[in-house]
Parts: sequence; C-alpha cells; structure tokens
Amino acid sequence: MLDKAFLEWLRAATEARWADPTLRDAAAVGLGEPAWQPGTRWRGPLSASDLEIVEAMFSVTMPAAYRLFLGTLHTPDPAMAGTQSRAGRLVRVERRLFTDWTGPTTPIIAAFERPVAGLLQAASIGRWHPSWGERPTDARERDRVVRRLAAGAPRLIPFAGQRYLVAAAGVDDGPILAVHGAHLSAVAPDLRSGLLLELGLGDPAGGAARSREGGLAGAPSGAAGPGPGIPFWGDLLGGIPWQPPGQPDPS
Repeated sequence: MLDKAFLEWLRAATEARWADPTLRDAAAVGLGEPAWQPGTRWRGPLSASDLEIVEAMFSVTMPAAYRLFLGTLHTPDPAMAGTQSRAGRLVRVERRLFTDWTGPTTPIIAAFERPVAGLLQAASIGRWHPSWGERPTDARERDRVVRRLAAGAPRLIPFAGQRYLVAAAGVDDGPILAVHGAHLSAVAPDLRSGLLLELGLGDPAGGAARSREGGLAGAPSGAAGPGPGIPFWGDLLGGIPWQPPGQPDPS
C-alpha cells in the first residue's frame, strides 16, 4: 500500500538521479524521446483545496492513494525534454510524464476523452465486444451504445502518458491500465507499483526496487496485490474481437 514513507523514499531516489550532470547530454543532444533534465525536482504538494477544485472541474473523485501522491509529489519540474526532427528541422520538444493538474486543461480533457475515442474508432472498423450486446447496424447507434456503456463505467484518470487509474467506488488504490487505442492492459496492481514502473525503479509486481538504469535500490516493501474487477473496462482487457458488418454476434 502506498504511504508517506515510500513517497519520501521515491522523492530522494529520483531527485538524486536527476541531479546527475550526465543527464544533460540525454536531454539536449541527439534525436530521441524526451528525457529527464538535470536538476529536476518534484513540485508537490497539491493542496487539499486545489484537489477539490480539480475533482469538481473534471467531475471525478481521486482514489485515496492518488490523493496522497498528489498531496506529496504531484509532478516533476521541469518537463522532460529532447530533440526531434520535424519538417526537416531539429526542434526541442518537452513532455510531461505525470499529469499536471494545475497546468493547461486542454491536454487533460483530451486525456480523459482518449479511452472512449479509442473504443469508438474500434467499433467503426468492425470491433465489437460481446458484453456490449447485439451490434447495431447503424454507425450512430453503435456510437450511442458505446458512449452509454462508458458513461456508466468508472472514470479512467490520466496518470502518466497513456497510463490510467480507475476511479471506482470503494477502490482506494490501483490498478493501473495502459490504454492504446482500443487495446487495454493492466500494467500494475497499484499506484506504488505503477510509480516504480514509470520511473524505472522497480518491478511492477512489487518487492524491492530494481533500477533499470543504474542500481538504485531500497524501496520500502509492501506492494498490494491485484485490484478488484473493474466494471466495463475489465471486460475489455482481453481485447475487443472483430465482428465485420453482417456477421452474427460472436457470443
């Protein structure tokens, strides 16, 4: 279970790594995905009043573990940076790994909408899950069915990139889902494991931290087991089968 001791360990471990001057080359030289910049530090905490505003603005209730994370660390500053080629020119790009809830709202709104958009796209090209009922022949009706089912499901909360937490009643922690279009997978059983995974510090199955990038270790133990079943989204973890127009319901 996530606790304050783990978060303080995480702060110390990551900020020690980000203080390494060799990070300067990774962030400024050569092509590639954005990397951590030297001197990066966690911004936290997000105040209780700010968190209430965020929850009201996006009509979501954050799980208790995520509230603790936001009230302790929140997000690193500055954003990750790198160099990419665009239209034949090398340009500097920046990207935040963890959601900045006090930043611009447009990318946050887009992140909330992305999972349902992926399902609608899947339905439009012939994918249909048996749990959704009989597949309508009309495209607009298919969209209505998917939107209605998703609206009655727990909200998926943007956590880090294409990783999401589940906002379900009675669920205080985890699991973390990866959403790539219509493909959903469970990547970590809880927030503690998800943080270790995203930061390259440990095994998402839990246990002591094992760095993939240079030997950091010593994370407090105590990862939780897999989370409970997730209404609607849990049905999609096995994939959404193809059902071309005119074919019978595979169920």
